[in-house]
Amino acid sequence: MSLLVSIMASPTPAVVLAAGFSRRLGRDKALVEVNGRPLVRWVYDRLEQAGCQPVVVVVNEQSAPDIARAVPLALLSVNPDPDAGRTGSFQCGLRSLTEALGTAPERVVMAPVDRPGWTVDVLDVVLQSHGDAAPAHNGRNGHPVLLTKASIEAVMASDADRPLRELVAFTSVPVHAPWLRLNLDTHVDVDQLLLDKAVLDACFSQGEGI
Repeated sequence: MSLLVSIMASPTPAVVLAAGFSRRLGRDKALVEVNGRPLVRWVYDRLEQAGCQPVVVVVNEQSAPDIARAVPLALLSVNPDPDAGRTGSFQCGLRSLTEALGTAPERVVMAPVDRPGWTVDVLDVVLQSHGDAAPAHNGRNGHPVLLTKASIEAVMASDADRPLRELVAFTSVPVHAPWLRLNLDTHVDVDQLLLDKAVLDACFSQGEGI
């Protein structure tokens, strides 16, 4: 068995970014309930169903207890300074992941909790990629993304506030995902989601992510 085949046959770990303070929303995005389930649980369940193990959820100190209750089987990584940048949160998750595995991962999935417009089928397609990959609908990339070892090392060597797009050149993987760019940042975003039957049926039905 080649090294590449061995890597792809092994479970791919994942990092969920959920450490932001959600100031524009006024409440924790990770704990927003959609169809009776917190957002972070939707994301965690999808990752698990796609075969990602282990799954690390990066949180801030304030939200840690509530998120731990929402995803009791996840590994939690507390970011002491979420305002330093999203890449800094990713670095926290990667450090926790390396500690849990006993070695740096060969590849990893990264999923921001506030970009939930994807399904297990989308992630399944991304996981078939051999390199750094992002799902793309109508030519526009979204999440979750897949990073390989060299890119993981680049992230770990970066400043915490440097955008991921400046560190990794993702290959676009075409998928059919009309809501891939869904971004829950404000009350309006959340209210629109909760009233949108099409996206709820596609991404948040009770059979999705279980």
